[in-house]
Order: sequence, then structure tokens, then C-alpha cells
Amino acid sequence: MRTRLTLAALLLATSAAQAQLQAPPASADSATRPALPGGVPVRRISTASAVSTEPLGVITSVRELPDGRVLLNDGARRRLLLMDTTLKTVGVVLDSLAEVENTYGTRQGTLIPYRGDSTLFVDPASFVMLVLDPQGKVARVRSVPRVQDVGWLTGQQGGSSASVGADARGRLVYRIPARPARPTVAPPRGVPWFPQEPDSAFIVAMDLDTRTQDTVGAIRIPKTSYVVRRQGDGGINVFNVINPMPMTDDWAVLPDGSVAFVRGIDYRIDYLNPDGTRTAGPKLPFDWQRMTDADRERLVDSVKSAQRRSAVGNYVTSMIRWVNSYGKAYPAGFTIPEGYSMPLGFARSWKLPPGASFPQRYVYACAADEEPKMTGTTPSCIPAPIVGGGGNTPSMPTMREPSVVDPAELPSFRPPFATNAVRADADGNLWIRPTLPKPVPGGPVYDVVDRKGVLVDRLQLPPGYQLAGFGRGRVVYLSMRDASGVHLARVRLR
Repeated sequence: MRTRLTLAALLLATSAAQAQLQAPPASADSATRPALPGGVPVRRISTASAVSTEPLGVITSVRELPDGRVLLNDGARRRLLLMDTTLKTVGVVLDSLAEVENTYGTRQGTLIPYRGDSTLFVDPASFVMLVLDPQGKVARVRSVPRVQDVGWLTGQQGGSSASVGADARGRLVYRIPARPARPTVAPPRGVPWFPQEPDSAFIVAMDLDTRTQDTVGAIRIPKTSYVVRRQGDGGINVFNVINPMPMTDDWAVLPDGSVAFVRGIDYRIDYLNPDGTRTAGPKLPFDWQRMTDADRERLVDSVKSAQRRSAVGNYVTSMIRWVNSYGKAYPAGFTIPEGYSMPLGFARSWKLPPGASFPQRYVYACAADEEPKMTGTTPSCIPAPIVGGGGNTPSMPTMREPSVVDPAELPSFRPPFATNAVRADADGNLWIRPTLPKPVPGGPVYDVVDRKGVLVDRLQLPPGYQLAGFGRGRVVYLSMRDASGVHLARVRLR
């Protein structure tokens, strides 16, 4: 009989061998909460079959191998680890050490499922893809298909690397941006052209052997708008216009090579099947909430207020640093506004604005010959930033007013999900994190949708846990952080 351990109890054990806990009477996910729209109850994940004890930095992604072992990408410590079925580390596939043969690279890499249970590891610094065999060993080294696409393969320029995968023909499927059209009328001489970004992106399939690229679909993405202002000294400032409630689509590659497009406008899934045909699933249940004109105005006003508080705080911090780093004086009448939170790391000798003082137990910047020491979780000082000498003194900081879209540009209904909300599991289901009409106590809730596009389950993660990956047979891998560090947990669902 397989022993199931509560997640909280597992994290108290120092190793799997020391865990001598009794299985709880409930199964791994039998506890439920009231049903959301559609009549499907929310089931809470409460137990796990294994938890890692290896010191980890950040669990960027995991990939289960055919024999149940796990590749874990620790992006913070730049290591690719091989764990056994008990999540005990049994090998280091790629190491952060530069002098070893299996070096990880200088930047965080990405794991991508590939054909025949093989895995790609993309190194964005060297533009190299390592092909790992089903045993987790490096079998081949390839170059990335296009250098300009590395950021989209790794999710560093937008989207999520968790959606990237291989289709039925072995082509690498990922997202690239649409390009804005050139202006029909050229701007005057000396006036720069700042294109407005499109509100859509393309999903493409790249053949790694021939380097040919086909477009397999398009998705709607949050539109990024800019406001360009010319300063009195001739300089130009570009401001991003904030959209607090964008309507968006999402996508993912399924294990059989199908590509799923999750549409936000009506919350349903379009499929590009392995044989090239396209099918559409039914509309998924969702509590659509209409946004009246008054609702949209209140939302925009609230975002403007929050952004302005943040902008004021950043402006004051920049002014204090500028005055003390370059020996300047504060502008006439400059004061610290009420509610300002002073960041840690200012020098003890710095001059603050009139009426301001350092709070009690403030952590100052380290002196020139001082090394920080830890008292519990609090350092004695913080290393001071390096200020470049010589050259021109930067201009005095200015206050940036927040830019938010007009309320009329917001959708009439709250979107069913936000960006990067879709994951494909190893059994062909989609996990979609919806925007709930009301907060639900506990961790994030996911709609689980089968290959036909039908909602079949709703699962809630424990508080503080995040999805890290999936395994065959309804296995879910979760990551969490506690006082002893970061852990990976395996859960087998009913």
C-alpha cells in the first residue's frame, strides 16, 4: 500500500528516510470546497507521496522521465539536477561551475519537452540547445533555430516557456511577436518614430533540421501602448500606458503534439490536431461579471491612485540618492510625503529632506571597510551601490505621472483568465487558472479541461505552493518555500 503523507508533515522531515508519519484518513484530494460555476466542486490537494530535501534556489521547471525520475531546473543556482522517484538527488546533469565539462551556463536556462521522451535544455547565453535523452544524459548539442527567438523560447521576452513544446512532426512550437506596420506617412525629419505594439502574436512551428518556420495560429495578447513626451532639454520620455484588465488568449502544446488555443473572449479551446485538422471545444463554465461604466471608472481611478503612490515613492527615493551621491541640494520645498517607506541601504551620513529622519533599527549601507553580518534574518548593513565617478552628473530626477488606459477601452466583462494562466499536463489535459469572482481561501484554483475541451475537475493548491510540472498518471509536482528553503513535492491525484 502506498503511503501518503500530508504536505505540512513532509516538510518537517529532514529526509525521506526519517519520515515516519501515518497516512491521513482522507485521500490526496478528497477535501472539497463549494462548487464554482459549472457545478464542479473545488477539490483541495492536501497530501503528497514525496518531498525533496536537497537545498534548492528556485524551481524553474521539472521534467519527469519515463522511469519516474525527475529533471529539476534550479535557475537560481544554475544547476540541472536528476532526482529519483523519492525526489532524492542522484546526479547533477549540468553544474554552475565553469571549469567542468557539463557547465550550466551563465544565465538561467529552460527545459522544453521534445520528441520521443527527450528534452531540450536551452542556454540563452550561448544560443545552444542540449538534447537530453530519456535517461537525462546529454545526447547532442544543437544551435538555437534563430538567435532572435531565444527570448521567446525561454519566456524571457514574453509569454511562458511552459507552453513551448514539440508538435506531432517534431517541430518546435513557440510564440513570436507580430510586427507593427510602418507608418503610412513618414514622421518629420528629426522626429523619432515609436510604433504602437500589435494586440496579437503568432504561434509558429520551427523545423530544426530545415530551419523552416510555419505559422500554426494566432492569439490575442494585452496591447502595450506608449505615450511619448519631449522634455524641455530636447530629451524624450516614453511612458507605458497601463491596462489593469486586458482581455487575452493563451496556448499550450499537449503531449500528443496538438496545439491548444484558449480563447478569452468566450472561454473555450480551439485545437490544432496532429493530423492538421482543427476542432473547437464547448464554452467552459465561468461566472461572467459585467463591467458597467461606473465599474470601469472606479477601477481606472484605483489603479491611478496606486500607481501614483508608487511613482511618488520612487521619485523621493531617487531624489535622496541623487542629492547625496552627487553633492546637490534638495529643491525648494521638497519634503517626504506622508506614508513614504524609506528603503534600506542609505548611508548613515546621508542628508535627508527637512523634517525626515531615519527610523529606529534602520539597516544602513556598509561603510567602506565594513562587512555585513547576520543577526537572525537581519543583516548588520547592506553593501553600498557603486557610484561612477567623472563624466556628467545625471539630471535631477523628475516625477512620472502614471498613464492608464481610458475606461472605455476596458472590456465589458471581466476576463476569465490573465496572462500565462495555462499549463498542459502529461496526460493531455489543460490546467487553466481562472480569475475567480470572489477570493477563495487557500492557494490558487485551476480548471482542469480534458482533450475534448470539457471541464472535468477543479483543483486548489495548498497556500504558498505553485505548479512546477507534471508526470504521467495524474502526477503533479509542486514547489514551495519554508524556513529551511525551497522544496519539490510530488502529488498523485485520484
